[in-house]
Amino acid sequence: MKKLLSIFIACCLTASLFSGCAGDSEVGKNGTLKIFNWGEYMSDGTDASRNVIREFERETGIKVEAYDTYDSNEQMYAKLKSGSSDYDIIFPSDYMISRLIDEDMVEKIDFDKLENYGNIMDEYKGDVYGYDPTNEYSVPYTWGTVGIVYNKKMVEKLTGQPADEVVKGWSVFWDERFKDNMFMFINSRDSFMIAEKLLGYSLNETDPDRLKQAASKLREQKPYVQAYVMDEMFDKMENGEAALSPAYAGDIITMMDYNEELGYCFPEEGTNIFVDVVAIPKGAKNKENAEKFIDFLCRADIAKANIEYISYSTPNRAAYEKLDEDLRESEIAYPSKERLERCEAFVNLSPEATEQMENLWTEIRK
Repeated sequence: MKKLLSIFIACCLTASLFSGCAGDSEVGKNGTLKIFNWGEYMSDGTDASRNVIREFERETGIKVEAYDTYDSNEQMYAKLKSGSSDYDIIFPSDYMISRLIDEDMVEKIDFDKLENYGNIMDEYKGDVYGYDPTNEYSVPYTWGTVGIVYNKKMVEKLTGQPADEVVKGWSVFWDERFKDNMFMFINSRDSFMIAEKLLGYSLNETDPDRLKQAASKLREQKPYVQAYVMDEMFDKMENGEAALSPAYAGDIITMMDYNEELGYCFPEEGTNIFVDVVAIPKGAKNKENAEKFIDFLCRADIAKANIEYISYSTPNRAAYEKLDEDLRESEIAYPSKERLERCEAFVNLSPEATEQMENLWTEIRK
């Protein structure tokens, strides 16, 4: 979901992130914290941004002793399920927090300790959205939609038509003119979403026959796909290595900032709208510190800094009101009501449907 850092860069950033605090004698006096987040999903001091981890450490005396990243909900889930991790903070998406709640893998949050929780808009909270029905386990961090990013020059060269007349919806990913010039998501849920919307189905299908139909479409598409990717699409699309790719809206904004030849399409068939949340894994050793960190993230200036860095949409009203006008009015970050009405949120599928989808996806990608 977010930019992938190479191991080398990740190590360098982590070193710079924490070594800068080594001289702060107060850091660590109030315990520690371990965070598991998407890659480049928090303002870290690069590109003249604020280093929110460093600010948290200095303000609270809590040492962030681990900051690891993942590139899919499923990767994060597998790590937690294995029992080999001891993180205090995670950032699952809506359907994944539902699964974690159902499987008793997250702690209840003490909302009495969150002084800044009132900044969060009600419409993105778990009880309204449905991913956390009792609103006890999660706090919204960002939201967004899934769209299409495309290289205008490459599309026009491959088709002989204006790019915006060609790229209108998900059907473009089955256009043989883009053979070896398209990317697809590497994770099953997002890829099935595209096929399901193309077929006119819900992206929360559980009917076995409809899941097979979606898999058939994805199998039909496979010869056209250059690569199944996630965060790798950043560099690849920015460098003109393919004509089009599905992507999260916030990431599209970032890519378009780097390459003016890139364009954006809101799929005419409709798409996924998501909320990413902050949660505390079951058995976290530093629950109180985790709650302090969640409250810190809800603070208007910190939420604003994170949103400006990652370009996703914010559920924090106080932060939204502080954003520059061009971002507040971005149709990519904040779609119109008409577009939002054509969006659908993921829900946690039944174990049977999840297993079927994963098995079909494994077969497709062999």
